[in-house]
Amino acid sequence: MRTVAERKADVLAALEAQGDMWLSSAGASGRPHLIAISAWWDGTDLVVATRLSTPTAMNLASGGVAKLAAGSPADVVMIDARLIESIAAEKAPVVAAGFSAAVGWDPREEGAGWAFYRLRPTRIQAYRGYGELAGRDVMRNSGWLA
Repeated sequence: MRTVAERKADVLAALEAQGDMWLSSAGASGRPHLIAISAWWDGTDLVVATRLSTPTAMNLASGGVAKLAAGSPADVVMIDARLIESIAAEKAPVVAAGFSAAVGWDPREEGAGWAFYRLRPTRIQAYRGYGELAGRDVMRNSGWLA
């Protein structure tokens, strides 16, 4: 079983790989919505992009929270996050440059109506199978535990 410090190192390596994740959000109705999404880890926050007209964008605007997941059932990273800011893609050249360099595409090239969403992790869990469920928290209240 990995220590919290080992799990944190593995989480950071996964986040720095700038991979694709699953993002779940819910609006005022409480009905969940799940999408696959590219995420840029800037060292503090996860930055994702979606069109302003999507259920995800509307849910983030109204609820301000999301859950992200990466990995497989054998090596899970689960992240609870809160919305820090949203900004229209065409008004965020610095964010767009960082996002594009990290994930390999630029939402501004997909047409109008895209925005970036900066999500700050509040809780992160990491576990490899049922044997690591105990001690799976590596972050709580936006603070690393190791």
